[in-house]
Amino acid sequence: MRFLVAVLSACAVLSACGDAKKKSARAEQDETAAATEAPVGAPAVLTKRLDFASCLAEDIADETAQSTRCPSFALLSLDYMTSQCAASGGTLKARQPSQAWSLDVDGDASGEVLVDLVANFDCEGAPAALACGSGGCPFLLYKKREDTWVELGDINPDDAPGIEVLPAEEGKHAPLRGGCTGLLPCSELTHYEWNGSSYERTWIAFKGHPVDVAPGGLMMLTQDTAVIDAPGKNGQILDEYPAGTTVIVIGTARGAPYTFVSPCNACRRGFVETALLTK
Repeated sequence: MRFLVAVLSACAVLSACGDAKKKSARAEQDETAAATEAPVGAPAVLTKRLDFASCLAEDIADETAQSTRCPSFALLSLDYMTSQCAASGGTLKARQPSQAWSLDVDGDASGEVLVDLVANFDCEGAPAALACGSGGCPFLLYKKREDTWVELGDINPDDAPGIEVLPAEEGKHAPLRGGCTGLLPCSELTHYEWNGSSYERTWIAFKGHPVDVAPGGLMMLTQDTAVIDAPGKNGQILDEYPAGTTVIVIGTARGAPYTFVSPCNACRRGFVETALLTK
């Protein structure tokens, strides 16, 4: 009888230990998931309150008058766009309604403006006069200070429409995150951080792999190479390119000897071994 009680007691202890181990493992998994989960951001809000059509009409009507309707950042660009368009034989026209995005990057409850001015205008008769290339024009971020507007940085066209303001300490400029022209889910999210005077791209989360943004440049593949979706031997092949192919360097994989590249504007981005690149 004593033997049976001892056996039963031992089983109870082992069962309890097993349950404790399962709970501990589950807790570790939960902590890991919480640590790697992307923070929730406040998305920029589309606004149509800026009236660039009236701004252009006012500018044309009286070039010497000080505008009361137009933000200073628009006035600085209007003369340039008008002259560029006219030089190509076209006429500058404002699209309606105007589009911009409002967001609060410094927590002062005064919304900053993110806008692609070129996208708000057409050069009728010469549409290519205002073209920015296949990558599109950058969006510029502005903040109003007293009676004027100052530029806080530029955001890539793919990142801008879905840009999010991430959590930040009170009184600090918040980091920004965007990608995929605002479509979700997104496999490539770019992070922008405040450097003391402006926002700059600092790192990219590509399918969950952090990539530190490096100064752009062209490099060449030294041998036939596969572009893969993860920085490691187990990465899936996205495409393959022959030796001599020129690629655009975007950044470096964090903690791995791989470089994040784009073989062309329309090509799929991915990782190649850094050792296989040369200038």
